[in-house]
Amino acid sequence: MSELGHRGLYRALAEHAKREAYPEAVEQAHADFAALQVGEVPEPRPALPDRASL
Repeated sequence: MSELGHRGLYRALAEHAKREAYPEAVEQAHADFAALQVGEVPEPRPALPDRASL
């Protein structure tokens, strides 16, 4: 596999790990992106506690 192919693989694995670790954040990001696509500005949300500190 080429160097570029390895980078893509690692990037995909990292993105998958983020989705597994923070499903609420991914869902909110998708909602925010959809709102931006139709011209809405997402409202600020209160910060959630970091799971690592729990």
